[in-house]
Amino acid sequence: MKILRTQRVWIHTHFITDCTFLPDHQARAVRRKMEALLDRLGIVFGIHFASSDDGGLSIVLECVPLPETLETIEVQLADFIKDIPARPRKTEVRIDAEGPKSAAGRR
Repeated sequence: MKILRTQRVWIHTHFITDCTFLPDHQARAVRRKMEALLDRLGIVFGIHFASSDDGGLSIVLECVPLPETLETIEVQLADFIKDIPARPRKTEVRIDAEGPKSAAGRR
């Protein structure tokens, strides 16, 4: 996953990504890393995840930091998410209408 652009919207900063869906375990990992980073930078606001206008995933910082701090956050966030697949593979489920065959029933 990567950050496509950063957008300031009133009192929030949106990091718009190329991802369409983020599984819960990955969202928790990103949140944990971001909260630790924000704490080190002295920022008391958190993050949340939202859908962007184009259907992608937006990681939302609940403040608008100073430009040099924003650059640090964006670089670190890009590093946190770089190994997450942009579009997780879809799982296909097939149902065998006949059901399992027994060894005696095969020929």
